[in-house]
Amino acid sequence: MKTLPLSAQIFLKLVYGIGGALVLLAVWQLAHYRSAEGRSWTHLVLFLMLAAIVGPKKIKLTGKNIGDDVGSMSLGFTVIYATMLHFGPAAAVFAACANVFVGCFSQPSYQRWFNVAISTIEATLAGLVVSLLRDLTVHDWFQGRVSPYLEVGHLPAVLIGALVYYAVNTGGVSTVIALATNQKLVTLWKENFLWTLPSYLAGASASGLALLLVHILDQRLHQQQQNVVLTVLLFLAPVGYLTYMIYETYMARTREKQQHIEELQTSQAQLADLYLATIKSLALAIDAKDQYTHQHIIRVQRYAVAVGERLGLSENEMEGLRTGALLHDIGKLGVPEYVLLKPGKLTPEEFDKIKKHPEIGAAILDPVEFPWPVLPGVKYHHEKWDGTGYPEGLKGEDIPYTARILAVADVYDALTSTRSYRNAWDHTRALETIRNDAGTHFDPKIAQAFLEVIDGVVQEMAREGHGPLVARKETPVYATKAEEAARDIQQASSELWALYEVAQTLSASMGISETLEILARKLEAILPGTSCLFLLKEDRGDTSAPVLVARAAVGTNREHFVSCQTLGPESLSQRVVEERKTFVGAYDADDLLIMSATQVPWVPLNAALIVPIVHQGEALGTINLYHQQVAAFSQHDQHLLEMIAERAAMAIYNGLLYDRTRNHAFTDPLTELYNLRFLTQYLDKRCVEGVGTTDRFAVLCLDLDNFKPVNDNFGHLRGDQVLRDLAQLLRDSVGVRDIVSRYGGDEFLVVLENAGADEAAKVADTIRRVISLYDPGLQHPRLGALHLGVSIGAACFPEDGTDCTSLLSHADQHMYEDKTDRKLRSMAGNEASVVEGHNPLVLVEARKAA
Repeated sequence: MKTLPLSAQIFLKLVYGIGGALVLLAVWQLAHYRSAEGRSWTHLVLFLMLAAIVGPKKIKLTGKNIGDDVGSMSLGFTVIYATMLHFGPAAAVFAACANVFVGCFSQPSYQRWFNVAISTIEATLAGLVVSLLRDLTVHDWFQGRVSPYLEVGHLPAVLIGALVYYAVNTGGVSTVIALATNQKLVTLWKENFLWTLPSYLAGASASGLALLLVHILDQRLHQQQQNVVLTVLLFLAPVGYLTYMIYETYMARTREKQQHIEELQTSQAQLADLYLATIKSLALAIDAKDQYTHQHIIRVQRYAVAVGERLGLSENEMEGLRTGALLHDIGKLGVPEYVLLKPGKLTPEEFDKIKKHPEIGAAILDPVEFPWPVLPGVKYHHEKWDGTGYPEGLKGEDIPYTARILAVADVYDALTSTRSYRNAWDHTRALETIRNDAGTHFDPKIAQAFLEVIDGVVQEMAREGHGPLVARKETPVYATKAEEAARDIQQASSELWALYEVAQTLSASMGISETLEILARKLEAILPGTSCLFLLKEDRGDTSAPVLVARAAVGTNREHFVSCQTLGPESLSQRVVEERKTFVGAYDADDLLIMSATQVPWVPLNAALIVPIVHQGEALGTINLYHQQVAAFSQHDQHLLEMIAERAAMAIYNGLLYDRTRNHAFTDPLTELYNLRFLTQYLDKRCVEGVGTTDRFAVLCLDLDNFKPVNDNFGHLRGDQVLRDLAQLLRDSVGVRDIVSRYGGDEFLVVLENAGADEAAKVADTIRRVISLYDPGLQHPRLGALHLGVSIGAACFPEDGTDCTSLLSHADQHMYEDKTDRKLRSMAGNEASVVEGHNPLVLVEARKAA
């Protein structure tokens, strides 16, 4: 009893008190009882014994559900009611007590005492009503006087008394159950007890007819009352038992049918749950294909349901909303993978493909006969209140109600989720957008309802460990097998996207720098928060082993990793290349030599994933990923990077080959200087960039003097070596930003950056001096040691021309003028002789330091 609510305990105690008082009254009444005609003490004891005998014979009452405990109806009611009609209310109280004590012996004590008390109350009140209707006064009833023999005219009183008995019994039981279970009293009574009224009326009628038969037999047969009573009881006992068995059989059948109905309802509910679970699993699988929208539909469903409850949607509409939220993106099955998985912003053509997914989703679900309104939400959740949405441009109230709710929930989750083209917005910023777009994008009423409930929803989600208020976990925890399966689908999709992106890079013919930059950016998009480096072998031309040099770096600490290289053969990345085996573990600070000087602070790193790049058996370098978090890289990350490295190896090899080919196309094979093709393209570009600016540069045209005798007297092989020597001297004589190229034969071109006429003249003098001091080691038998000279002409941009042709023409013209002048001076004996044995000058020009 202590486990019952306080209100139920108070009611029970009240019933106990009233019942106990009425028992005392019944004792007092029986103490003044006098045997009347046909109503001896022997008869009373006989009725009490009969009430005790039939007490255990109960018919369980069937409530709304088979498991409902709504009590039972004892066969003893007929005996108790007959005792009340024949001997008065006091005797009925004791018959009721005898019946209940025997029939309810196994029940808890508080329940047994309640049954005794309520039986006392109902027997007393029913007896009072019947006595008053049979011409007795309250005083007579209080004194325990017995009503006269039952006659036909008393039958209405019998039925009214049965109604009182029924009302007290069922009302009292309903009240205590309602208080104990917090149910509505009237609803509980109607569903579980109203239908038992005919059984009470039938029992009362049987009692009245039996006593009426006793009176008739007594008058007709003139027998002793005791014999008449015994005869009637013996005659009616089989009839009563048969009636009990028929009723019990009927109730058993009723319970069986109700149990069958409940089993069917349970099966239907289980099928509905299975149906929804299947829908949810399918929707989660579709949702997982997009690496940026994982668990999107679950969050959208939660937001939408909260809004629907706020707006008071019917249960049918709520089920349609729940299911529609799960399936609103099912049409993405019809969107090409390369569009769905694209990490960057979509092109207009790609967005047109995305815009088809609501109609595709509705078409997929059209054959399914949903019992709720699901299709409107799926098809129209991208419509806008002002009519600018898709797929049909519906406006205002023409948009289905559930679709308007999904629209708000869908946009909010999109704003608070990380996408490929932007990071997730915070909760406040997203709500401001919803508020501003009410009346244009969203139904104002629904937007307001959303704003009223969303804070509570996301706070509850945060307490559960997810939602927009919770920081994204680097390594999510998967609680169910379904979530793990969704993760596998998401990882498979990321692999598919990565392969697609790598394939795009493979199909493009570009240099190594562009190739590595694109691949690094794509890896950064796949594994955000990482440092990504591409290290490639570089042969330094000596006997030492080649080192790995960073050719591309993105992500965390990018400024530090630019142009870094391995420290030596024992470096971790170097071992990965040599052993061609992936490394996953802690970050090694001694692996790379960081050569870049930067003011950007270094971010500590704790995890490393290094994968070798191998093409047709040749190790080209490594892909290095670093992360701040300890043990940040999973087996999936390793598998994904190895797969990308395998595909990227061809692109990297092609990039290296492309650069090598391009260098050959723009390089003179003899001197390894730029050739004329490169120089003309370079000058065309510089002229276009320099027009209309203060930019300036100069072009020097060089032609060697006295070079033809070298080839004629010493051969072309020796002449080629002289040209190579002079090419290196020219490189050393100009600045690092200046361009030196071979014009053809023994002619050269030099582009001097940020130089005017005066600077060009100084560099020309330097070049003349260097070449005049150059000793090619050529000894002619008649002429002696040979020395070379050079004629130089200069043209300045923009004074002498604003395009490549004019600049080269002016420089060439000035060069011939210089050559003519030099020949004339030589003929006049004015050409300076080179003193034999003169020490060569070591030129340290200011331009070399530039």
